[in-house]
Amino acid sequence: MERSVPRIGSWAGWIALVGILGYHLALTVMAGTRVSGVIDAAAVRAYYGQSIVALAGVEQFLVVIPIAVFAVALRQVLADSPMRRLLTGVALVAVVAELPVILTEIATQAGLVAAVQAQEPVIGLFRFWDALYNSGGYVLEATWVLAFGLAMRGVPAFPSFMRWFSPLTALLLGINAFAIWVGIPDAATLPSSLLFAIWLGGASLGLGRATAGGANPSA
Repeated sequence: MERSVPRIGSWAGWIALVGILGYHLALTVMAGTRVSGVIDAAAVRAYYGQSIVALAGVEQFLVVIPIAVFAVALRQVLADSPMRRLLTGVALVAVVAELPVILTEIATQAGLVAAVQAQEPVIGLFRFWDALYNSGGYVLEATWVLAFGLAMRGVPAFPSFMRWFSPLTALLLGINAFAIWVGIPDAATLPSSLLFAIWLGGASLGLGRATAGGANPSA
């Protein structure tokens, strides 16, 4: 395999990880704890009354680019057998489906800020954002984490802990899809976000090792 493919994918993965963590940490510091799983108009208005919530989304618009590069490179590295081609194909479809979800939820956040500033109703738009991002998005994320994780099994370049860590991360992400519907506190979904960050780091590390010659020899 041409070494530049996993190298580019690895760098894209690390850039995406920094971008995702930076966005969420910075927004929490500047705007406070996000609102999710509620229909409290006062709470929604208090959070989305801050212009920084819309402005910060511009950074997330840019993050979808390295995520796409990472996913394509990961499939290129792993798809060396019929089963791995199937798994990585499913994963790539899930990533492609999630990218417009991310773009839409970011735009919706900007719409919520504008609605609050214009003193328009916000609950319907907020519920759309919450269901899209904090339910549907988790389903897609769990799918590609699990599928890519299963495809990594037996590939020396990828950390051995990913064998069990990928299903665990996917399970927690899948559970999060039900959080807003059954009343799971938003804070309880944070562990899965930490696990996802670790997973993304592990996958990026594996791509970096593949660059150094540690990939599956048939790749």
